[in-house]
Formats: sequence, C-alpha cells, structure tokens
Amino acid sequence: MNFSSFIGFAMAGTVFIAALMTSTKNYMVFLDTHAMLIVIGGTISASCICFPIGKVLGMIKVFMRRILGGGKRDFLALIDEIVALAAANRRGKQAFEGAVNKVKDPFLKDAAQVLFWLDAEVSKEELRDLLETRAETVYERYSSEANIFRIMSKFPPAFGLLGTSLGMISLLQGLGSSDAKNNIGPSMSIALVATLYGIVAANFVFIPIAENLTQQTKEDLISRRIVVEGVMLIADDKPTQYVEEKVKSFLLPGERGKRGAVNRPPPKAAKAA
Repeated sequence: MNFSSFIGFAMAGTVFIAALMTSTKNYMVFLDTHAMLIVIGGTISASCICFPIGKVLGMIKVFMRRILGGGKRDFLALIDEIVALAAANRRGKQAFEGAVNKVKDPFLKDAAQVLFWLDAEVSKEELRDLLETRAETVYERYSSEANIFRIMSKFPPAFGLLGTSLGMISLLQGLGSSDAKNNIGPSMSIALVATLYGIVAANFVFIPIAENLTQQTKEDLISRRIVVEGVMLIADDKPTQYVEEKVKSFLLPGERGKRGAVNRPPPKAAKAA
C-alpha cells in the first residue's frame, strides 16, 4: 500500500475544503450541479473520444494498482535475489533451479527461466535481445498509461471554462431585467465555479497521478535493466561478488546500502623474466 499517495490525496482534499470554508460565509455556493455535470461529464466524454472506452475505464484499475497499491521500488531486495541466483548458479544446475523457484520478482523469475534456453540453439546475444525487448515493451505500456492521465488533465480546465462561458452568457442575457443589478454578483460567482472545478480536477488529481505514474515507470525500467544485466552476468558465470557490484552500478552510491569489506581478487602472478 502506498501511504504517500494516501497522505497526498488526503492533504489535497483538506487544503481544498479548508480554502472553501474560509473564503466565504456561504460555502454552499461552491456546490453547483451544472458545473459538475459540465466538467465531469465533458472530461469523460472527451476521454472516450480520444481512447477506447475500455481503456478509460481501465484507468480506474491503474489508479488502484499503481498509485494506491504500489510503493517505492526496493532495488536492494531485487539485487539480493539476483545475487542469490548467481551464488546458486555456481553450485550447479539443480541448485539454480531451486533458487529460481524461490524468486519473488516476476520479471526476474521469468528472465532466469529464459537461461534454460541456453541448452538449445540460442545465443546469449539473442537472449539479451529477448529480455531487453520485454523490458522495453513493459516500459512503453506503462508510459502510455501515464500519458493517458496527462492528456485527460487538459480537459477539466477547458470544460470549466466552457461552464463559465455559459454562465456569463446567461448572466448577460438577464442584464435588462429590473433586478439585474442584484443578481450580477451571485450569478458571476456561480459561473466561475465550473472553472474552479476544472482547475482542481487537473492539478489535484490528473496531473499528480500522471507524474506519479511517470516516476514509477522510470523506476520500473531501472529495475528491469538491473535484471537483464544480472541475468546475463549469471549466464556468463561471473563471480557472485562481481555480479553484485555490477548490478549495484545502476544505483547512486547512497542507494546501494551498507556492505562489508570487499574481498579483492588475488593479484596476478608476476611473469618470469
């Protein structure tokens, strides 16, 4: 569960409600069904025109799974699993197969199972290309989900302005009436509510979700690149410690965690004269 997102949405709602309550004595003016209909209905309609309706409805699942359900990537836990696979691989095929069954990361488990194809007529370069293709495919799919929210963030402010325009037209039509002077203020305030809804929906909901998904997508790509590199090092039967140091190179020094003293490789013997 992503507590950061929960806290962020709770704070956004609190700030918005507090601003409404303190801005006027009659805060009920901010509850306008016409404005809600125009902004929410218009956003959904425009989204369905841009994307298949199934994709639009699927964004709810994306929100629940990746925003509320997902947390920060644990790169060190992933690296520990890669190191465990590297150590098992040097103990033999049977030990490696047992270690693969214990792997929790889905992409690492899938990639490790691909190594068994080395027994067939498949080169290591072809296996690397296969794994990189899978990593890039997931990256593009996740990026498209973030892009959908980013595109949808453009609609609420536009429909909010539409609602305001309709309200102003209605206001101007009634200027000739006897009580027009008394209705100008209340009518203008109601007309501007739609713009308020549009700004809030875009900046408190759609844009933050899009940026969150973009950041998660980048972290996911890093983790998949770590997996690809680690698995190919295992395929080359590299020493376990070298595998660990190599995959940690994808992280910044402060992200690599604590480690013990490095066991340096023995120096090469001097050549006889």
